[in-house]
Amino acid sequence: MGYLARYVVLILLSCASWAGETIEPTNSLRPGDLVPDFTLPAVNGFGQRLAEARGAPLMIVWLGRCDECSETLVRYQLLAESLAMDGLKGWFVWTPEGKDQPPKMRLPVLKYEPRWNQGWQFEGRPAVLLIDPDGELDHLITGDLDDNYPETEKVLMRWLSLGRDGQISE
Repeated sequence: MGYLARYVVLILLSCASWAGETIEPTNSLRPGDLVPDFTLPAVNGFGQRLAEARGAPLMIVWLGRCDECSETLVRYQLLAESLAMDGLKGWFVWTPEGKDQPPKMRLPVLKYEPRWNQGWQFEGRPAVLLIDPDGELDHLITGDLDDNYPETEKVLMRWLSLGRDGQISE
């Protein structure tokens, strides 16, 4: 009887920990929401954990699938690098298919694999997420990255210029 009780407890604990790692549905992540933590490996350097980026503004460019799409991303990389002095961190999240090659970027390129269940996925990829230092999603811009670059740049510049109290910093 002792083995059966231990077995039931282990199953319940496993189910509870597994349920805690469930990917949230895409439509549940909206501006104003706390972004769930995730850890993803990088194809160019060290992996990243969202919780470790807390305390700094973060721009995540969620690529979805792209095969050596570096040319599309150069403007986003330069934008993030130019704002690093303001504390901005920038990451790319890439979802490969088949023999896709990752983009060659200086910023971290994180590899997302849906089967790993270590992050969340956007159906309306690609997307640009602006996450505040407290881990809250402030802005979500979805759609074609080339088309959305001017909007992203404008929103990002305004977002970084606002202080914690919502007033423009001097």
